[in-house]
Amino acid sequence: MNMDPDVGRYLFPHGAPVEAEQQQIWHEKLNSDWPARGAVWAVEWTDAPDMMGWCGLFPLEDCGLIEIGYRYVTETWGKGVATEAAARVLDYGFREFQFDPIVAVTHPENAGSHNVLKKIGLRAGGMQFHYGLDLSYFSLSRRDRLTDQ
Repeated sequence: MNMDPDVGRYLFPHGAPVEAEQQQIWHEKLNSDWPARGAVWAVEWTDAPDMMGWCGLFPLEDCGLIEIGYRYVTETWGKGVATEAAARVLDYGFREFQFDPIVAVTHPENAGSHNVLKKIGLRAGGMQFHYGLDLSYFSLSRRDRLTDQ
C-alpha cells in the first residue's frame, strides 16, 4: 500500500517517495509503544485475510492535539470504507479515550479525504503547517459530536 504512488500522491511533497530519514522515524514509532495516546487499527475485509488499510488516532506532531488518520489500498476508494471506519474510530476516541478535540490534516488537493472528514462531522478550519507542508485543517469537539447523535 505504501509503495503505491496513488496512495502516496498526497502524503509526500510532490508525490516523492518517503526519504530514508522519514522511513526511519515511522519505523521507530511503529516498533515502539506509539502512539502513547490513541491507537491504530488494521481494517480488514470480512471474507478475506488481507488488510485493506488502517485508521487511527495519534498525536499530531508535537502540538498536543489528537489527529484521526487513515490509509487504504486503492481498491477500497469510493466504497465508503474510509468513512465507515473513520466514523467508528472518531466515536471511540470521544467516548472511550475522552479526546477533545479530534483534528485532521490533509493535502489541500485531496478531495477524497476532505469528503471523508466532512462526512464524519469534522469542520474545515483553514490551512495549517504540519509535517513540513501547508495542509487543510479540520476539527471537531467532543461535545459537538456527542450532541449531534
